[in-house]
Amino acid sequence: MSISHLDSPRKILDLGAGIAACAWLGGPGLVAFLTSRPARIAVTPVAATSGDAIDLPRITAQEVALLSKDVALVRDKEGTVWSVPLADPYRVREIVRDMRMLLARPSGEGALAISDEGKLLALSLGRGEVGARPVEVPGRMRAGDAGDGVTYLLAEGEGGGQLRVYPGTAPERGPSARVTLPAEAADFDQVRGGRVYCVVYKRGGAGLCVVMRDGARAEALLVTLDAPIADVAVTDTSVIVAFTGGKLALYDAASLAAPEGPKAPVSTTAAGGKGRPRVLLATTTKGATSIWIGTAEGEVMRAAVVEVAAAPEPPAAEPAAPVVEGPSKEEVDTLRKEIASLRSALEGKARELETVRGELDVKARELEHARGELDEKARDLATGRAELDGKARELAVVRGELDEKTRDLATGRAELGGKIRELTAENHALDGKVRELQNENRELTNAKSDLARALEELREERAKFEHSLGKRIDGVLPERARSGIDFVVSLVENRRR
Repeated sequence: MSISHLDSPRKILDLGAGIAACAWLGGPGLVAFLTSRPARIAVTPVAATSGDAIDLPRITAQEVALLSKDVALVRDKEGTVWSVPLADPYRVREIVRDMRMLLARPSGEGALAISDEGKLLALSLGRGEVGARPVEVPGRMRAGDAGDGVTYLLAEGEGGGQLRVYPGTAPERGPSARVTLPAEAADFDQVRGGRVYCVVYKRGGAGLCVVMRDGARAEALLVTLDAPIADVAVTDTSVIVAFTGGKLALYDAASLAAPEGPKAPVSTTAAGGKGRPRVLLATTTKGATSIWIGTAEGEVMRAAVVEVAAAPEPPAAEPAAPVVEGPSKEEVDTLRKEIASLRSALEGKARELETVRGELDVKARELEHARGELDEKARDLATGRAELDGKARELAVVRGELDEKTRDLATGRAELGGKIRELTAENHALDGKVRELQNENRELTNAKSDLARALEELREERAKFEHSLGKRIDGVLPERARSGIDFVVSLVENRRR
């Protein structure tokens, strides 16, 4: 049996501003610490003794998650989650908005986010880009923690809420265990979990809700510690608590979850360094567990969790065995029969194991065949994606042609508009000419009327003149002369007509 205790923390780096969050990426063995004002991020190997920070422009950072050694996610104070290329932090890209909490997963490649409405989103890294998709889980989520082999989500509900345990990295498949927290945990908004148990708490409070699970069963126990809590980290065997006063305490998980008895820490130590502890992070590499501490003044320190073997208990004295006689022939025969029976049973078990081995080989071949089919499907999908990319390029070309046609039509429409304006002006001019001709026609009509009246007057005058002239001629000229004159007058009239 071994006993754990905390070693004294040692300073690793100084970020120069209060540390707001931390994250751990187990594959390459990297830890990340984030400051808020000014926003800086430091990513360093777990075995490093120093490190450098890089500035994050335009972000008031609150939480961080490492997706790979090159890409991090940062949630700012306004609830926007950004994708940050660590090699070029000025190329940050907005992913989603209105997020209340970012849950980093130590395995990388993905993280979870909880929105202001309590909805759950999965953020994943693929081909250098970060995508977001909703995860359908019932209820309104308040907090959570994402581990390698388990996901804990705290949903609003009766009492202090319902803690759900989801195996693996896909919460949409449903929880394996549920437990209702005590009503005193209704305002708890932080979750830290391991493979077997987790704790729920609120920063600045002294209450700690410890949840132990065994398969589908889970039990919650509320304990009160002797000082306000700054942050908590959980390992497979221990719970490490950082208190706002600057002390670190390591509790044995079993004794902390026991319904009775004092909740005394197994080991305590001072956090040290500048400023009070603000965030904790537990990392395990090659069986060695380290606790990382981020302070309100920007210092990052590391303390080892040391496993010490307990002193063995002295063996109890055994009474002297009495002298007995050897077994009889009948007892020897009985033992031989039992041995033969056991040997037959073992041979039967061996045959059963051989049968099981054959079945496992068949399953392995089936799995290999299924893997081949999946690889073929993946190649088909890649081919389909390439075809879709080709179609997209063709559509882009068609769109360009349509844009060109649209521009041509717009130019033609402008030209037609000019022609219409010219024809309208010409129409107005023709209308003016028509009005002028109508005026001239009226004037000609009036002149014609005047001429007709003048002609009628002349006819009347001629008739009067002829009448008076006839009387005078009749009195002066003889008949033959008057007939000659009438002939001449008729010739003149005919000629005038």
